[in-house]
Amino acid sequence: MPHWLALTVENSVESLNRVFHLLRRRHLPVGFISICRTEDPQDLRLVIPVDPAQVDPERVRANLEKLLCVKAVEDWGGQPLVVRDVALVKVQAPAEAWVEIAQLAEFYRARIVDVGPETLILEVTGSADKVDSFIARLQRFGIVAVTRSGPLAMPRGHAEAAPLDRTAEVVP
Repeated sequence: MPHWLALTVENSVESLNRVFHLLRRRHLPVGFISICRTEDPQDLRLVIPVDPAQVDPERVRANLEKLLCVKAVEDWGGQPLVVRDVALVKVQAPAEAWVEIAQLAEFYRARIVDVGPETLILEVTGSADKVDSFIARLQRFGIVAVTRSGPLAMPRGHAEAAPLDRTAEVVP
């Protein structure tokens, strides 16, 4: 089971390059890295699964904290997490296969997000195993392309929301 680290870095190509260069230079084996925007457009969040059998997660965290572009490193190792993969899958779909593909999508709680003359694009969200299984079931229709997010993670539980700005007065 991976140990999860979440980095908040400056939203720039240089910042990403520094993080990846450090991981490569120090031979730190990590899994798939997910990169996404945060609530602040000036920041990016990198979610990194680390295999404790290969490297000490504390070592990875300590190395990443040394980078000036890294604003914060959160260690989600001991916390319960929600982990999901997202995939878009384009399949060859003549009209006679649409019903069968739609039933398969319903079973996996996937959605058809685009319909073309000879193709369908489906979106599936869930565990990596669920996404793998869905893609495997679509193989027989002829997969044209797959785009996958990699694992996205977030700690479970409650956190305090940012306070609302109540300073503006309502003028009648």
